[in-house]
Amino acid sequence: MKLAFVMDPISQISYKKDSTLAMMVEAQEKGHEIFYIEPNCLFFNSDKPCAEFSPISVKYEESSWYEKGENTISSLDFFDAILMRQDPPFDMDFINNTYILEAATKLGVKVFNHPKALRDNNEKLAILDYPSLITDTIVSSSKEIINDFIHKNSEVVIKPLGLMGGEGIKRLHHEDSDLLETLDLIDQKKEKMMIQKFIPEVFEGDKRVILISGEDCGFSVTRIPQGDDFRGNLAAGGKAEVRELNDRDLEIVNTIKPKLIKNGILVAGIDILGSFLTEINITSPTCFRELYDQQGINLAKDLIEQIEKAF
Repeated sequence: MKLAFVMDPISQISYKKDSTLAMMVEAQEKGHEIFYIEPNCLFFNSDKPCAEFSPISVKYEESSWYEKGENTISSLDFFDAILMRQDPPFDMDFINNTYILEAATKLGVKVFNHPKALRDNNEKLAILDYPSLITDTIVSSSKEIINDFIHKNSEVVIKPLGLMGGEGIKRLHHEDSDLLETLDLIDQKKEKMMIQKFIPEVFEGDKRVILISGEDCGFSVTRIPQGDDFRGNLAAGGKAEVRELNDRDLEIVNTIKPKLIKNGILVAGIDILGSFLTEINITSPTCFRELYDQQGINLAKDLIEQIEKAF
């Protein structure tokens, strides 16, 4: 199988922790030809979805975890399958890349996760389909509406809708001295934000549950904040601990699972804080390596095997 990975620059990853690299290694070990495409190398040539790409070999070595071959330009139907692993921001460039990849599906190429699903399931907004699973939440850019919500709940967390890794997340209390300044900035930008009631259990860590074809592995990666930071995101310095799923975790997973399968979402990362669902990540879910390093659970291998079953 010719399998391409659309990913941000491989030279900048952490080879010990990167989930996409783990997938590439597993595909290579199974004898598949693997290829590397940077997001800005996807393009339309008239009506044909194309890319500039290179063959690549990968390994877990600090000095040289990849070796690229010569660059080639071709229509995307050169590949049998493509894994879309571009990180947010979920901006117009990201959206336009999904249109290019969706055109490839019409040529018979299997794309995971499906480009339409990536467009239709914003990682923050997707949780609104499950009101019984989430804490008090609003989505707004109105200074007045947000201010009322903050005073009703005393303490909240404000999240940009299109970022990742804890970027841009702010904790606000109704008595904070910079409250009005923050609200003025949101009002000026006219950019909708998600505002949620603060969940104190955040200091115990938030859980990432990886689902492959809707199935969990029985464990989560709990990301625990360090120091004074309330964010547990690994990209923000959180510590990872693998823990067994509890009954509430499984209730959340089983509630979400049918829609993921229906929408053709092969891999998803469900985020749970306390007893609440907080995000459904489908762009480029991480924590594969933490599960393998701490419990020997090889979800990268499971993922490649699921792709093989699609043919």
